[in-house]
Amino acid sequence: MILEKGSRGSAVQAVQEILNFLHFEGRKSASADYESLETDGVFGADTEEAVLSFQADNQLYEDGRIGPVTLAALQQAYETRQRELVSPLSLAGDASYSIETGEADLFGTGKEKGYPRVRLRSDVMSAYKQVYKEVRRQGGLMTSSGGVRDLNATVSKNRSATSFHYSGRALDLFIWSGMQDPSNDAYVAQRIGERRYNVYARCWQDRAEKGALPPQQTIPDVVTNKNRVKGVSVTGHFLDLTALFAKNGFKPIRARAAFEKGGDYLGAEWWHFQWEVGLVPGASTFGAELLKIYSKATLANTPPWAYRDYIWQQDWF
Repeated sequence: MILEKGSRGSAVQAVQEILNFLHFEGRKSASADYESLETDGVFGADTEEAVLSFQADNQLYEDGRIGPVTLAALQQAYETRQRELVSPLSLAGDASYSIETGEADLFGTGKEKGYPRVRLRSDVMSAYKQVYKEVRRQGGLMTSSGGVRDLNATVSKNRSATSFHYSGRALDLFIWSGMQDPSNDAYVAQRIGERRYNVYARCWQDRAEKGALPPQQTIPDVVTNKNRVKGVSVTGHFLDLTALFAKNGFKPIRARAAFEKGGDYLGAEWWHFQWEVGLVPGASTFGAELLKIYSKATLANTPPWAYRDYIWQQDWF
């Protein structure tokens, strides 16, 4: 069975729901605004664009059609993300840390609003909870597009083989909760240099504890998906989220090189924060971090384990 532009029915609707869940919504171009797909069972232009985006990210032939190969990849990606949110590959053996689940906030008016939870390594979760508590106290939100990554998740141009997500040391805010509409987004991204951003969380008076709402301020150089280099000034009640994350051991990463040149939005990376506490440059290895939550038997023959000897700040960044 081939699903393509013009197809209709329950199979198309199921594909649309999976694409929404995986955040491959109807982007008409690399710089298009976020908009959830209509799960109406009609394979139209938006569904075709979402399929093309999924195919590109998974290094599949880009024809915008759902054939056996793309369908299998969609199903695998869906199952993998479900495990990441609920129960990643079995943690066993003498692992030092467990994986814990923390709260996250939904955001947006589309069908997909992010995830209501995030899963991280236990010590990382303790740090995350401090950030979450303070953001909520001041009237902001902590959204989620995920934390720990399944060991068999697809590696692509937007998914590094040595990502901190594999070791439970990284989290992603909901990728569509910022860089879309600075007047209303949960977060604004201030460009502070080439491919570098400072993220501020918007705070609402009706959410803040008494006396905790940050003072109103104007944030300059706020960029969006449509305007990635030349920013605007935005006024509101904002918490410096990047600084709060840093206080608790988390650091941001740079956008991918192609993003500011018109590349796919998934390369923005403004949403990514990783916990670098305890890592020693020139000594800590990627494999040692994996072994803190997985047994060697579980890791054997998985894609990340091939990079186990990579050293922090030498060939692992």
